Amino acid sequence: MLDFPRGRCNLAFSVNRLMGTGCQISGCKNDAPPALAEQRLCVLHFTLALETSCSEMRRETALGNAPQERQREIMKFITEHGEILARVATSGLHLTDDLKARILSTFLTLMNLRENLDRSNMRSSFGRSGHLPR
Repeated sequence: MLDFPRGRCNLAFSVNRLMGTGCQISGCKNDAPPALAEQRLCVLHFTLALETSCSEMRRETALGNAPQERQREIMKFITEHGEILARVATSGLHLTDDLKARILSTFLTLMNLRENLDRSNMRSSFGRSGHLPR
């Protein structure tokens, strides 16, 4: 707002955070981009959390013992988080080369989890029937 009392010009304004909310990770000073507003995470912490979750799910499915319902949950997780990551990557947000590389690496992790899940299904199908599924 502009204020012109007694011939002086004082400019007062409020600073709005263009990115929205700050990252919820303690000590992180980065903002969460609009595509990650619901998660309240910056790009770095979102990708780190996603990598950790994928590693845990990959270990869970490695033995082929995950029930069908759990496999469907994992497939939904891969799809939803891949879509979120794609929105972050294509939103026009200025990303450093390191963050771009991290995003690409995280996409690869999601793809590897999907392949691992598929291989796990193949092994468990073969183990139950004694022959390869058609």
